[in-house]
Amino acid sequence: MLHLRPPSLSWGLARRFLVAASALLAIVMTPVQAQNFGFTPTLLEIDASRNLVSETTLINGTTTPARFEVTGALWHIVNGQEVLDETRDLIVNPATFTVKPGGSQLIRVGVRKKPGGSELTYRLVVKQVPIEGVALPSVGAGSVGKGATTGMNIALTFSLPVYVTPPGAQPRLAVTATPAGKDISLVLQNSGARRTILRKVRFTRGTLTQGTAVLPLLSGSTITLNLPGLAEQPGPLTMRYEAEDGQIREQTVALP
Repeated sequence: MLHLRPPSLSWGLARRFLVAASALLAIVMTPVQAQNFGFTPTLLEIDASRNLVSETTLINGTTTPARFEVTGALWHIVNGQEVLDETRDLIVNPATFTVKPGGSQLIRVGVRKKPGGSELTYRLVVKQVPIEGVALPSVGAGSVGKGATTGMNIALTFSLPVYVTPPGAQPRLAVTATPAGKDISLVLQNSGARRTILRKVRFTRGTLTQGTAVLPLLSGSTITLNLPGLAEQPGPLTMRYEAEDGQIREQTVALP
């Protein structure tokens, strides 16, 4: 029987990326609220050989008006951790707006710089701003006594990935594994010029399988995972995942 457990490191990073890539990243968000606000498309891909512009549409499915402000952030991964830095590389129009109930707003994004040999990665951060007299979305609601409910009203924050890709850029993924006591330390490094996003990732050795939903490997980034208990299992270590083209890939990871 296979036992499935998530790797102990980078699970938070992978989970944050999964939600953000779906344009539903928020400080706090419930499934109902995820249905009330949406974006199309949920990520922005810019071909550096063409116009350095893209756009997305925010849809307000609520029954109240909502105000937002939009900024851009430089997105990279340092020591396996997601880092967002202030940047003037992105031009956003409009930077602030109000969307009526059931309405939508087109957001245009331009890039001031072209990438060199490697892909540029940003986040489009869309923050809800309170409107006087209009209640913010309620989250964490729960029953408190008969017929009573309570919850927090919190402004939502959404984060959409923006990729500026030079022509011909490709990822170059390398995976190395080292036993560490009862565990295995796994290092995934993308030395290529383009990101690679691994989904439905599974690591199997013997009767033990561990997995994570998404691993974002931006150009030049490295992520280290700790796989508890796998060093004690017999046989080869295999890695199985869904690539960006939707194909399932499987490879054997060499162990010293």
